[in-house]
Amino acid sequence: MPQSSIAYAIGSARAPSRRPLGRSDLERLISASGYEEARRQLADMGYGGGQDEDVGQLSVRALEEACAFLRHITPDPALTDAFLLRYDAQNLKTLLKARILGEEPERLSACGTIAADVLRHAVSERVYKKLPTGFMEAMQALEKRIALTVDPMEIDAFIDRAAFQIALERMKETKSDTARQYFSAKADLQNAVTALRLRAMKGLNVKPEQLYLPGGRIKKWPEANELEEKLPRLFAAWPSGVREAVILSSRDTARIPVLEKAAEDYLLGMWRPFRHEPFAVEALIGWLLAHERAAQAVRLIMAAKRNGFSEEALRERLREAYGR
Repeated sequence: MPQSSIAYAIGSARAPSRRPLGRSDLERLISASGYEEARRQLADMGYGGGQDEDVGQLSVRALEEACAFLRHITPDPALTDAFLLRYDAQNLKTLLKARILGEEPERLSACGTIAADVLRHAVSERVYKKLPTGFMEAMQALEKRIALTVDPMEIDAFIDRAAFQIALERMKETKSDTARQYFSAKADLQNAVTALRLRAMKGLNVKPEQLYLPGGRIKKWPEANELEEKLPRLFAAWPSGVREAVILSSRDTARIPVLEKAAEDYLLGMWRPFRHEPFAVEALIGWLLAHERAAQAVRLIMAAKRNGFSEEALRERLREAYGR
């Protein structure tokens, strides 16, 4: 159950056995001569399991253990749950799309705030009253829309917007200014990516404004034919890495991954000032995001090693690590 002591929670999370992989750990994996050596190094770092166990599943399990521990120790559930809602959204999208296709859903994440059985029952029975209001309204709206036509992008947009709106509501219950700034920046950055992707799309079944996340500082987004001119202006005051990525991607949509990487690195960097703080609940968010980043990096590195990618190609795709 949640703890009342911030110092206890942070001290528990920082125990050596719960330390997320950092920059030096990932460098060791990148420098490994091949997949088998990287796999041995990964085991030495605490990613257990036999040699035949799937690395992807190992990274998922490590992240789920971190999420479960965070829910157990958090002194501020409103804050920490806001960062776990995206897993509820991911599970809802998985369940709804599987039902539409008449397939068994893929493995659901255990990192969310809502039990998997509750979500399974809600989607299979099309009854969403037990879900938070934002999810309930989004799923009810989607049920009406998919009765006429199925658009995977629309499903993602409705559920992602709902998760974000719920997170913004949770922000009213927390004292963390950094968390509020994080969600505002995340909305603006994700909306910039959405605006650029929409430029190349035709025949949308949903209005563009329904695809943008709420809560950002930028309230009006340029039309498709104005993006190259206006988007860099909207981000003129942002850090240089983000600003330059916006300029590149507004000129050439093939460079959107550059913007996505810059955005993710910037957002993670917002939590680094709390890495060594003993009494700031924000340190727990940094710890969670560090575990997420490590799991993502492990999957990417090991896939690259298995497929013989060069270190240069790997480093281009790898996001910055949170810690040492």
